[in-house]
Amino acid sequence: MQTNKKNVSLLWIGAVSVLLFTMMSSNPVSTLAAYADSSYTHSSMTQTKSCSGKPSANTDWSNCDLHGASLEFLNLTGINLAGANLQGANLYGTNLSGANLVGAQITGASLNNVNLAGAKLNGINAQNMDFYRANLARADLQGANLAGSSFGIANFQNADLSGANLSWVRAIQVSFAGANFSKADLSNVNMRTSDLTGANLSGANLDSADGSYTILAGADLTGANVSGFATAGTDRSCHGSPICH
Repeated sequence: MQTNKKNVSLLWIGAVSVLLFTMMSSNPVSTLAAYADSSYTHSSMTQTKSCSGKPSANTDWSNCDLHGASLEFLNLTGINLAGANLQGANLYGTNLSGANLVGAQITGASLNNVNLAGAKLNGINAQNMDFYRANLARADLQGANLAGSSFGIANFQNADLSGANLSWVRAIQVSFAGANFSKADLSNVNMRTSDLTGANLSGANLDSADGSYTILAGADLTGANVSGFATAGTDRSCHGSPICH
């Protein structure tokens, strides 16, 4: 009797094993494999990667880890550095015109005399950075955070700074001719002796900004907040605001 029960139990175990084998064979992608794939994809989207060699013009170095790299005076025209880690990198005198730096990390990088003409920098975080004599003509800086940075004798002609945060920026003797500051935060900025000819300052916040001896010829200040905006010696042949004449 006990032998019969044992045989029945073995038959049941065998039947269950066959059923499980059949189910797994019909679905070759296991739950574990799917989870691993999902985890790998997420990781590759959020982390930088190690890249060998030296960057050059018109190449793809997106998401590369270049922190602390010596890249001074290189010609990196049109390079793709989107999402790259450039923290502490030396970019002194580097030609990055037309480069894509969207999502790049540039905290602590040396950017004096860098050429970023026509570069894509929209949304970048560049607080408390030094852009002395940098060329940012026609650069896309929409929504960028530049608070507390210094732009001594820099070139921002026709740059797009709409919606950007430039509060407490030091921008003395800077060319902002034709630049777009629409809805940008320029509160407490020091832009003494700078050129804003034809600039779009519509909806911008100029609260407590120092615009002494600047040129506002042809600038649009429609809807701009000019409370406390210092304009001693300024060319105010702008339009759209009571301070213009």
